[in-house]
Amino acid sequence: MIATTATNKKVRELLKSMRDGSLIPRPEFQRRLVWTAKDKDKFIESVVKGYPFPEIYICNGEVDTETGEGTQLLVDGLQRISTLNEYFAGQNDFSHVLTVPYRELVQNEKEKFLEYNVVVRDLGQLSKEQIIEVFRRLNSTQYTLRDMEINNAIYDGALKKFCEKISELPFFDEHRVFSASDRKRMGDVSFCLSLLGTMMIGYFNRDSEHERLLSRFNETFPDEDDFAIRFQKTLDFIDECGFEDKSRIWKKADFFSAFVELEGAIHADDIELDPSEVLETLNTFYLSVDSDAEERTEIAAAYYKSALQASNDRNNRLRRGLIIGGIISGREPDVIFAELREKSLM
Repeated sequence: MIATTATNKKVRELLKSMRDGSLIPRPEFQRRLVWTAKDKDKFIESVVKGYPFPEIYICNGEVDTETGEGTQLLVDGLQRISTLNEYFAGQNDFSHVLTVPYRELVQNEKEKFLEYNVVVRDLGQLSKEQIIEVFRRLNSTQYTLRDMEINNAIYDGALKKFCEKISELPFFDEHRVFSASDRKRMGDVSFCLSLLGTMMIGYFNRDSEHERLLSRFNETFPDEDDFAIRFQKTLDFIDECGFEDKSRIWKKADFFSAFVELEGAIHADDIELDPSEVLETLNTFYLSVDSDAEERTEIAAAYYKSALQASNDRNNRLRRGLIIGGIISGREPDVIFAELREKSLM
């Protein structure tokens, strides 16, 4: 049983603790900051007007037995504390529709802000595993965390860091593969982990293999260099094809299938692909997929459905992969159909 005590700390005390390093945010246990400027503005308005907000959670950190000085870890409440600090420091990530900048407050308003009491629940001495479990349970009923954000709290090792590096490659920004929400909520890292996992073990259902892979390669990821080369080579090939900005390939489900099948053809099957031929072949197919329902070929119709509904389910990933893989390798439609039927995907 974890014993907890609740106390009040003034905003000024929390800000001072962050500045002097005695309160450590522990970003590896926290989600990426997802609040917008409007969210921050509304939160600060509540504080300035004296309205309460949910308690934050801390636990004991390291103690210097020589000096007696110690630290505390912020288990939950990073966005709230960070927003208070940003507002006080005068950072510009606010809309200031509901509030005015801190520097423009009159003296008694500044004092009121700094003297605001924050409810802090001290969890005492916890192991790393207990901290993670508390974080998981707190966030299971609050602003819903994506599975990747939960995994981020548990696994901060080699494979996760590799997927972060892949997600930050210029390719993804240049082609706007990820939305702003993807970036904020770790959808970009999750997507790259799904790509990598599929390269390693084949198609799986949604993110069902993420935790197992992150756990297995948390300490080390021995094949990191090899997979980095394979990723970059495939991305370079797609770039060389020269798909237009409006091409269907830049939709995440379509990109997923195209990347996996092109990577497999290039590296696993060692097929010599010509970028201009791949561009022409896939563009022709994508045009059929995007055409009116009555004009789509049967294969295009099957692909369209699997890209539209439950696109991350294993069967739909398999179906799209077999179709794209067959088209890339030049197989005839009846051969592709036979493979789909054989695997009960039609």
